[in-house]
Amino acid sequence: MNHAVRFVPALFLIVSVAAMSAVSPAPPGGKVNQYNGAEPEWRYTVRPGDTLIGLSRQYLTRPDEWPRLQKLNHITQTLRLHPGEALRVPLSMLRQMPAPANVTAVAGSVNLTTQAGVTRALQVGDKLPAGSRLSAAINSSASLRFADGSVLVLQPASTLQLDTVSVYAGGGMVDTRLRLQEGRADITANPQHRGGNRLQVTTPSAVAAVRGTRFRVGAAEGITRQETLEGQVGLAAAGSEVAVSGGMGTVAEAGQPPRPPVVLLPAADVSALPSRVERLPMRVELPVMPGAAGWVGQISPDTTFDRVLLEKSAKTPRLVFADLPDGHYVLRVRAEDGAGLQGRDALHAFELDARPFAPLLLSPAQAAVVRSALPELRWSEVSAEGGAAISRYQIELARDAGFGDTVLRETLAQTALKPSTELVPGDYYWRVASVDGNDRGPFSDTVKFTYKPAPGAPDLAQSALQFDRDQMQTNLPPPADGLHYDAELAADPARKEVLWHGESADGKLKMPRPESGKRYLSARMVETDGTAGPFATQAIDVPRAMRWEWLLLLLPLLAL
Repeated sequence: MNHAVRFVPALFLIVSVAAMSAVSPAPPGGKVNQYNGAEPEWRYTVRPGDTLIGLSRQYLTRPDEWPRLQKLNHITQTLRLHPGEALRVPLSMLRQMPAPANVTAVAGSVNLTTQAGVTRALQVGDKLPAGSRLSAAINSSASLRFADGSVLVLQPASTLQLDTVSVYAGGGMVDTRLRLQEGRADITANPQHRGGNRLQVTTPSAVAAVRGTRFRVGAAEGITRQETLEGQVGLAAAGSEVAVSGGMGTVAEAGQPPRPPVVLLPAADVSALPSRVERLPMRVELPVMPGAAGWVGQISPDTTFDRVLLEKSAKTPRLVFADLPDGHYVLRVRAEDGAGLQGRDALHAFELDARPFAPLLLSPAQAAVVRSALPELRWSEVSAEGGAAISRYQIELARDAGFGDTVLRETLAQTALKPSTELVPGDYYWRVASVDGNDRGPFSDTVKFTYKPAPGAPDLAQSALQFDRDQMQTNLPPPADGLHYDAELAADPARKEVLWHGESADGKLKMPRPESGKRYLSARMVETDGTAGPFATQAIDVPRAMRWEWLLLLLPLLAL
């Protein structure tokens, strides 16, 4: 199956990057004219002893074509050339040899499809001839190095085809032509700034012909996005051309002139990010940036970013990376403007030490109120990398969030523990870490709980009873703040036959006067959250009603 993308001429545009104003050509001393849509030429600088026929034998595919060079360069004496003068040599006349690209780094899943149609996993050390096609999956990348030292890093979810990877004139010129069919590529072209080299990247709607610069190209849905980091780029499309200087970018839609260049968004401020991360998923919180419509974050083992291990994007300045082995990494963050142009790089080195994973704290939960002086602390079981359960856990219980005032610190195999001594009322903080062999992982998030004993039984001996013809009233001591009385009057001490039930916030209990005889008044303290203490019960002798019963009688409570 042919996976090549059809490039429609009507959608064709050219991105050309200006060469350096002064070039010191490497031997044999040539450079290529700026790419402008016409046939490119190699400019050779004449050296002492050079002859036109000798140069033709050394560099031309057909040495007998030297008369054509003579005519093109207006040479009258073929046996004597002037050192320092420049000879124009059409690229089509030069001897060409293959110069396969070297695969220097691979991360994740990247497939190579050969010109013969065979597909396999790309490997470091592969030599890629013309006709090779690369396809990088998400969270995957590949780094290619070409004959002139140019480096292209194929970004996640991208497809690239190598059309030409050749050298001309015995190595005097490197010609690299690539097709970015979808996705993005970061490119450092001709880093030694040698004359005589050409690198061209074509998208379904663009061509980038570059020399000696750093830039990015992206292709998606008929739109080419180009960001220049160093040098200057001339972007031409639909009969119009704009100059894109370093630190600027532009967008070219299919069939439309390129938009005026805009300044790339600055690098994000990553100074507040931690240098050590102990939690997965890893959450990256970035400051708000004016003009940013999105964010892209990548993680690599080092600052070269020739291997992209993870990539995440978001519309808000918050990136979440779900999984990553413990180790040292570099985070690269770019803000994205409304046109999809990615801004300057912000790099942040960090160490990830999240394993063995911390357990989940089950009970007491965050902000819980416990009533027991010996509460049971429970947490989840954790599995190690191989699937077996973690053998031990380290638990800490303290009176402060910094765990300076430690009440308990113990390592055990169980997933539950009770303190050996009763807690005093107040706030407590606890956390647990997994221990795998000699490796103790990070502690869990700290959980705060409060030990608050349940209310005690009220002292009914301090109550006073009053009777009138229809009512009985008892006056208990006023409860403390946050408490109220819950009371019952029953015919039996077990409260199986309840005659009356009521509540009081001030200690005064009024109820219908019961029939004479022995009755039982029970009361308990209840907190606002419904937590109730134990009942206290007093036996009451209710007197027979008399004619003068409108007089108030003060009767002491009788003990059981």
